[in-house]
Amino acid sequence: MNTGELLAALDALAPARLAQEWDNVGLMVGRRDRPVTRVIVALDLRAAVLDEAAAEGADLVLVHHPPIFPAMSAVTDARTAGALVLRAAEEKVTVVAAHTNLDSAAGGLNDHMAAALGITGTAPLVPDPADPAVGLGRVGEVAPTTLGALAAAAVAAYRPGGVNTGVAGDPDRPVTRVAVCTGSGGSLVDAAREAGAHAYVTGDLKYHDADAAEGMGLVNVPHGVVEQHAVAAWTPRLAEALAPSGVQVRFTSVDTDPWRDAC
Repeated sequence: MNTGELLAALDALAPARLAQEWDNVGLMVGRRDRPVTRVIVALDLRAAVLDEAAAEGADLVLVHHPPIFPAMSAVTDARTAGALVLRAAEEKVTVVAAHTNLDSAAGGLNDHMAAALGITGTAPLVPDPADPAVGLGRVGEVAPTTLGALAAAAVAAYRPGGVNTGVAGDPDRPVTRVAVCTGSGGSLVDAAREAGAHAYVTGDLKYHDADAAEGMGLVNVPHGVVEQHAVAAWTPRLAEALAPSGVQVRFTSVDTDPWRDAC
């Protein structure tokens, strides 16, 4: 298999057409005709991920967050992002990004997030215009619970040791319909409320998002922790798709999340 063939296999799982207009997905670094035998999947392109690729002889790194976003004016070692792209090119490590297309796809990151929180009967929160069966976010039903218990379930799912997950709303509020969005989902607060969600679980929420929720409960979960979990859960699908071509795929052993608990 070469890079071009891998991109076609990836497109079957996470079609590039599902990426948002502002996004940058697909081949970031490398040649389409280069052979691929080993793939490392990671949330971000980091020096430690490239170290891992070198140690294991991986030809390609598939990342969720595009290392060239939205653009680079120069590829030099003057700044970290450029230095990583330059290093990947020098070491002949192909870099591919699957971002909002992987979020939106059937069986993608939002479906994994919904499953982790026990949400059933899911539908896209913002359906794709060309295919309403897929799209950004998910909304569906949960067994009767409360906002506080839902937040506790999010902690258990993503950080069993405990994390200060932010909650906006009455902890005793009954909840049976929940919306989710991996990563930064503040822009979908209105969509979650309009979809009839009693609570919305996402990351990077801001102070005034609680006002925009207008009574809908909010659970703010760590961006990196949720996506690291979801990308790891999705990786076996890619491994299964590439196995007939003899390509080995595994999720990185590197925690690329820059944020840590304060205590």
